[in-house]
Amino acid sequence: MTRRLVHVLATLLSGALTLGAANAQASSDDRAILTATAEALGGLERVRSVKNITLSGYGQYAYMFGGGNITGSPEAPQKYQAANDLKRVYDLEHDRFQQLERRNFLFPFAAIFGHAYAQANLVLDGDIGYEVAPDGKVTRSRKWIESPLHIDGVHMRRIWMLNNPVALVRAALDPANKLSAPRKEGDLTVLDLTLKQGDKLSFAIDGRSKLPTWVRWKNPHSNLGQVTLTTYLNGYAPYGGLLMPLGYVTRIDWRNVDYFKMYVDDYVVDTQIANLAAPEAVRTASDADPVVTSEATQVAPGVWRLTPYGNTVFEFADHLAIYELGGSHAAAKAAIDKARTLVPGKPLTEYIPSHHHFDHTAGFRVGVAEGLTVVSRFGNEGILREMAERRAPDYPDIQEKNRKPFKFRGFDDHLRMSDSKATVDLYWARGNTHMADAVFAYVPASKVFVEGDMATAAKDYQFWGDNYMDNVEHYKLEVETLSTVHMGIMKPAEVIEMVKGGVQRARERCASELAKGNYFPGCPIVSNRY
Repeated sequence: MTRRLVHVLATLLSGALTLGAANAQASSDDRAILTATAEALGGLERVRSVKNITLSGYGQYAYMFGGGNITGSPEAPQKYQAANDLKRVYDLEHDRFQQLERRNFLFPFAAIFGHAYAQANLVLDGDIGYEVAPDGKVTRSRKWIESPLHIDGVHMRRIWMLNNPVALVRAALDPANKLSAPRKEGDLTVLDLTLKQGDKLSFAIDGRSKLPTWVRWKNPHSNLGQVTLTTYLNGYAPYGGLLMPLGYVTRIDWRNVDYFKMYVDDYVVDTQIANLAAPEAVRTASDADPVVTSEATQVAPGVWRLTPYGNTVFEFADHLAIYELGGSHAAAKAAIDKARTLVPGKPLTEYIPSHHHFDHTAGFRVGVAEGLTVVSRFGNEGILREMAERRAPDYPDIQEKNRKPFKFRGFDDHLRMSDSKATVDLYWARGNTHMADAVFAYVPASKVFVEGDMATAAKDYQFWGDNYMDNVEHYKLEVETLSTVHMGIMKPAEVIEMVKGGVQRARERCASELAKGNYFPGCPIVSNRY
């Protein structure tokens, strides 16, 4: 062996030993930090020995993450959804977790379910999520569940479980999970944790108290591409030989919205809990996303309504336009694909959202990615632009993979879309207490009125019952047919009868609540017509 080769090998060995020492030191630092945190929480052995924790309290969600307010302005007052009779069961012994709460909207909501206090019962058993309906029916949950109201699924439930500092530190101590080298952010020590299942999160430890102060992670989001969520842990107090927070605030990186606030009334540690193991029928069930298809029904010449979501397509001389892309990305893509088959050779080029609420714009980013020009009131432009331009590098959706610029055509009170083939009038749905910047469409030739949430948000309650007829009379429209987002194709007499019944049911609900001493939002019902 030459002296040069010996020197090279010695250099490589020295470098390897140095790197190994550095990694060992980082691992030693991690362990020292986590040991100190475990001691601060109640002791390393106590943390390791805990079998289960049950949290009781209450909470509030920001309605639609802040995307369901009266306008799309960042200054609009936030609407909330209550989470009462709340429990969180951390079955650390078996790697299981349960979310229990009864939800109620803290504002007038048109559907009974919004005020029914039905129990949400969401469970995670290892890698399997399932939910138990109020009637006892058990169904398997998908890994990723996005709705306009809540982010859910296997990933989210696992991270919600690790929002508890005891569960978090136990996971960080588990050699099956991967921990980064610590870094400093002011007085905080921050570590990144990759779970054996692949989920990633970061958490911060206070330099003085050694207690966890926040947990941070990312999740896909239909309207916003993706969101970064940070749960801040507040007010540690002793329970069962452990320190645990009395307050949890989960904030998203869009508009700094407090998405979820949880207030703790009590913790109990190592008590008898229900068996949260997934039933065999759940384990063998599919967790694949459902396949969405779209079908078309002709409303009038050159006008079609698409199911399952309730889009309406208008035919012009050289192009098509679509009203509404809600529901989900899959529903929006199915609607767009179907619309493009209705008149061969005519491209779909324009998209008219009824309003900005996240249930009605869950497919918005799909429309932008497909190159459609968005047509709406100027009052909606800001929030729609925010949705279109947000990036989603960690969970790329169609807009991230196929980025298209946000193209917008705005108006205030009225915009006439007209050519040699058709005329469609877009109007401001003025005076609606649910959505101040809503847009409806009217086809003069066939007297078709196209709307979402004006008269047909739901059949149960009508809190803004006069709005549909107020606008018909204000704009002096003759209506023979309605193509609605939520309720199909209807005749004006059907709509009026439904609205009249909804106003009466809302009044009865108000009277029932008042008799119990509850001053219900939206009561008394204001109607000059019914």
